[in-house]
Amino acid sequence: MRIGRILRGAAIALALLGLTACASLPVTGDVRPGLAAQQSDGGSDLAFVPQGPSNGMDPKDIVRGFIDAASSPKDSWGIARQFLTSDEAQKWKPDLGVTIDTGPAERRFDVPEVPKEATSTSVHLALQQTGAVDETGAYSGAPVNRAAELMFTLAKNKDGQWRISAAPDGIVLDADSFAAVDVFAPYVLQYFDPTWTYLVPDVRWFPKRENTVSRIVQSLVSGKPSPWLTGAVRTAFTGDVALGRNAVTLDSQVAEVALNDVGGSSDPVTLERMRTQLERSLSGVGVLQVRLTSSGRDLNAGSFPVAPTTVDPRPLVLTDKGFGYLAGGELAPIAGVSVPLATFPEPIAAIRAASGAQRVAVQGASGVVYAVSDGRIDEIDGRPGLIPPALDPFGYIWTVPRTSPSSILAWSNSSSGSASASRSIPGPSDAGQITAMAVSRDGARLAMAVSANGQVRIEVVSITRDDRGAPTAIGSADPNVIAWPAAALDLAWLDDTTVGVLATDGSSPLLRQQQVGGPGKSVDVPEATQAIAPASPTTAVQLFGNGVLWVRSGPAPTQVSTNVKVLAVQLGGQPGG
Repeated sequence: MRIGRILRGAAIALALLGLTACASLPVTGDVRPGLAAQQSDGGSDLAFVPQGPSNGMDPKDIVRGFIDAASSPKDSWGIARQFLTSDEAQKWKPDLGVTIDTGPAERRFDVPEVPKEATSTSVHLALQQTGAVDETGAYSGAPVNRAAELMFTLAKNKDGQWRISAAPDGIVLDADSFAAVDVFAPYVLQYFDPTWTYLVPDVRWFPKRENTVSRIVQSLVSGKPSPWLTGAVRTAFTGDVALGRNAVTLDSQVAEVALNDVGGSSDPVTLERMRTQLERSLSGVGVLQVRLTSSGRDLNAGSFPVAPTTVDPRPLVLTDKGFGYLAGGELAPIAGVSVPLATFPEPIAAIRAASGAQRVAVQGASGVVYAVSDGRIDEIDGRPGLIPPALDPFGYIWTVPRTSPSSILAWSNSSSGSASASRSIPGPSDAGQITAMAVSRDGARLAMAVSANGQVRIEVVSITRDDRGAPTAIGSADPNVIAWPAAALDLAWLDDTTVGVLATDGSSPLLRQQQVGGPGKSVDVPEATQAIAPASPTTAVQLFGNGVLWVRSGPAPTQVSTNVKVLAVQLGGQPGG
């Protein structure tokens, strides 16, 4: 069975790495001003209008109708609230989360036998859960479908009609509806890495409402990053900084965010970081500029410089003609790198390149990993059984033996003519093998394909660093720990929130594009594909196999070259020294 069919059958499509099948985030339409951060406005751009309750509906139909109606947030879930008692309609909080399941066909409603004169009863809903969104908007997926149960209490109203008197907060959506972002959509909260150099995305899912701008601002100012990112990111909104009023005013795509007196007394650099976090977090809903105020005065906050994470749009390749950027059938060589690679002491199996390719990590056919820069080749790691190396934006080369996932070493950039000492970064202790790894372009996350007890899983973990960018440890994994039905051949960060996983079931390859913090999707690739690399724009991906290079930016890949020996993976970002 093809992996695509297996994963689609799991419906939620969560394979951890294709982390951003969305580089351009879905938006809900026009942004409207003046909504309070906790205001429960009911606007929505959805066309679906569910049916309300009708007379004579039994308890099972009431619960089923309620679940269907809750898929529309129109008028603050006004139709769904019609299925509730008046008291419960006031208490129920639909935007506190989502239970994602395989769909109506597998939902089972258990209703005890109800005497005709009964005025109360209960309904148990059993379902196959594939994922969830919590009250903060954080998404988590299940490696396999798991049984879950929700309980509803019902009572008859004064007209003798059944209504729900106690319902779980949140809503239930099937995986297909959730993936189509009809009700909830992904928005990216932006945090800084420990060096204040890069922005690190934290994907959250919020209802498509008119108050989305306020929800994003409140989550960033008063909330915290997702737990798995703790230790890997920093924020300018710390301590006693809070919103001065629970409203975000918009005027010509300029958002005014009012801070309390503590925020207003922050130093200029902190204010710049606050404004930059807010502007980047709100860019997905059409906000172009943020103006910070406090007690009615403009804080005149500037913008804080952030290093880019984009890659060069040209493929970076090794051919018979040498190493360099490929454009128009010609190679553009790279000073200090192309010549050493042309005279490399052994055949080259893999290349990882920092921004501008001024420094590359190279694995020879023997498995030995080298650093190449400034016309120099330095041997980094000669341990047996090494997988292809990873390179991070601070200049560290990451190496690990296939059969020893816990033995990760991070090698710093050498400026003295010899390889620097390594740092030990303990990897997953429960895994028997690791087949691929890649560091995100912001340096805050590590994607890995590991196996344990005969099962392959893809996971993304946080990276803890000191304030100079040196890695010190890896942390907990994103809740999207995915069980694969087959081995992963290769993986790469396709953009800041998407990991691409190339896998095969033994017959043909498949590319999984997995959003970190959300569901993913699978796409077909040429049968010969053996390796993948990011491309520009971020919706494209480079594919390589048997000497052929393709670029996939639409439904079908386009052949670019037939004379490629190695496709280099570009990191993006600015390399550290």
